[in-house]
Amino acid sequence: MMWHRLGIAALWGLTSISAQAEQSWFTDTPMREAYQALLVEQPTLAWQELMFALTQVPVDESHWAALKHAIINQTDCGQRLTEPNGKGLPHGLTISFVRRAGASSLGYEIKLSAEQVANTTRVTLMDPSGQTVLSATLTAQASYQEIESGQLFTQVDPGVYELKLGNQHYSLVIYGLPRRPWVQLTGHPDMQLAIDLPTTPQSCAPATAYWLWLDDAYRWVDQAPIYASGRTAEGALPVKVDLPTSPPATASHLSATVSHFEYQGAIKVSYVERLALPLPNAVERTDAVNSE
Repeated sequence: MMWHRLGIAALWGLTSISAQAEQSWFTDTPMREAYQALLVEQPTLAWQELMFALTQVPVDESHWAALKHAIINQTDCGQRLTEPNGKGLPHGLTISFVRRAGASSLGYEIKLSAEQVANTTRVTLMDPSGQTVLSATLTAQASYQEIESGQLFTQVDPGVYELKLGNQHYSLVIYGLPRRPWVQLTGHPDMQLAIDLPTTPQSCAPATAYWLWLDDAYRWVDQAPIYASGRTAEGALPVKVDLPTSPPATASHLSATVSHFEYQGAIKVSYVERLALPLPNAVERTDAVNSE
């Protein structure tokens, strides 16, 4: 197919091209209407056309990721997308797509969190293939609550996800989680993290990285930022970071987390990668116990 030849560099220049050039610029592809709407500075219409195209024919993420990036950037990180408008939604409704990695394991998880849930609400989320990946209930309460899919052993597929909250239905365009990790453990004998923060739209907050300490029951103990700047050029090398050497006294587990988010109307969508790490001084602690 010829339409894949439209590269990312061309996409960033869409708004500076005259509308009269539309017919000569775009070939007849599934994304054509979305590109044309973005060209004439109608990002909300471009979003609707993108969503429609993705529900009609299979389209590889590499052919629409930059288009989505541009739409999100032109709508205040997606907050000016009109659906959903927030009416009737719980406060702070967030869907997180999580990639978990460890020394010998890899898994995925989807979480939904909210506050100020007025009525007990059944929640379901279907992936692009129509499989239900999250099914649970939000209870009526004012405080924060979170529901989880449990571990998924297949990766999060990119495309249109269908969210149902009670009788309300919403469609979300979701990136796939990275095949190339954002954070990796490298080095021998001195272990370091290699952090490759993803590029985010300028109208969104930059991607962040932080250390996360948990106790022996995997409850939150503490967290601290990892200072690593985002990539400044395509192909730039990841940032190397030393592991922390002084864990909190009650910490039993450590992970490094990289995340970024966008909005799709009133719904916040977060993408997370979490890497389990050896706890600092774990070897020394083990040796001390064994010597007693």
